[in-house]
Amino acid sequence: MPTTDKIVILDFGSQTVQLIARRIREIGLYSEILPYHTSAATLASDPSIKGIILSGGPDSVLTDDRLDMDELILDLGIPICGICYGMQLIHKKMGGTIARAVHSEYGKTECTIHTASKITANIPSSHTVWMSHGDQVITPAPGFQVLGVTPEAIALSGHLEKNIYTMQFHP
Repeated sequence: MPTTDKIVILDFGSQTVQLIARRIREIGLYSEILPYHTSAATLASDPSIKGIILSGGPDSVLTDDRLDMDELILDLGIPICGICYGMQLIHKKMGGTIARAVHSEYGKTECTIHTASKITANIPSSHTVWMSHGDQVITPAPGFQVLGVTPEAIALSGHLEKNIYTMQFHP
């Protein structure tokens, strides 16, 4: 039986997880939703996984009882995209600084892309995004470039060598 390439979504409790999975399927890719605590070993044992998405969620990465991930996932060499909480968790795990937002963003806001990358190739330089966060990345983790911003926050970043991208907004 042939193996179907797939994108795995690690679910941190976002209300948009099913929507993300559906959108991936709409572009012709198979997607599978797994619990946030899925181990790196489990993911590494499945060669059909071609990308990993860390979803958003209602938790704060600043609390001791936060939903956490196996940080070895970040070293698997599989492309990763962290959305909202997923962005904050990746930066925290990799040495960035996260803090409570001085001005939380909820709703539509303008995002300005100022650094080209493969993830920004088809995105207009200025566009409206949906934000919903109380925490934010203050200093990106080493190796990450800021790719886009809103008036209040880093909105998009990428570690181009590791093929790890993060977005504070909900795509």
